[in-house]
Amino acid sequence: MAQFYPSHQALRLADQILDAIGESVDGYQGRIGAHWYWRLKGGILITFKLDYTVTEQRWDILRAEAVTPNVGLFNAADFPFAAYATSATSPPFIHDMKGVAEWSNRLYFQMGDLIGQAVHWIGLLHAVAISPQISKPASMPIPSPLERRLVKHAMEELGGAFTIERLYEAFRDELSKARLRSLAQKWEARDLLTPVPRRVTYALRMLVQQEDELEPPTNAEEETVEETS
Repeated sequence: MAQFYPSHQALRLADQILDAIGESVDGYQGRIGAHWYWRLKGGILITFKLDYTVTEQRWDILRAEAVTPNVGLFNAADFPFAAYATSATSPPFIHDMKGVAEWSNRLYFQMGDLIGQAVHWIGLLHAVAISPQISKPASMPIPSPLERRLVKHAMEELGGAFTIERLYEAFRDELSKARLRSLAQKWEARDLLTPVPRRVTYALRMLVQQEDELEPPTNAEEETVEETS
């Protein structure tokens, strides 16, 4: 079956979208050949490519796949340009004739919405990475009841920000500031918190949710945060 690829000029136009996504999501490797790549924790490799649904001269969709060495392909997403058009009769696309490419109906293209949804999809894969089917359970820490309460407080009271001073004010009777800071550094190193200013990631939220489902809350004994070695 014949293979068709966008011209170098068409790829440069698509770079506008993928580079903007890469600015918002860690692990971006840039474009290699005709594909764009991300490397995430847990061995996840994400690939985007520019594809067409009408003719090989009309490039109007981004196709994305996520794979790991353990399970191969485990997630995929399509981002058709028409889905982000403001006009149903004039969908945007890249017109690529004999290597001369240009945006068509670009004024009707809500590129920011496409970028936002792609960023959200990649963020969800951080959470998927902690699934036992994708990563070994031992590769992710098990948060204690107190650690789960810290995360919930950050989400419910701080809008997702994992701010040391604010969290210490709320939990000063249960852990020291040094232990809280050590915990934040440990989670940041595992990509469970974003770099400073730290925020709770999808993965950490999912980890807390999973542990809550497995271990109902109890008032049995005093909770402590384990010191990192």
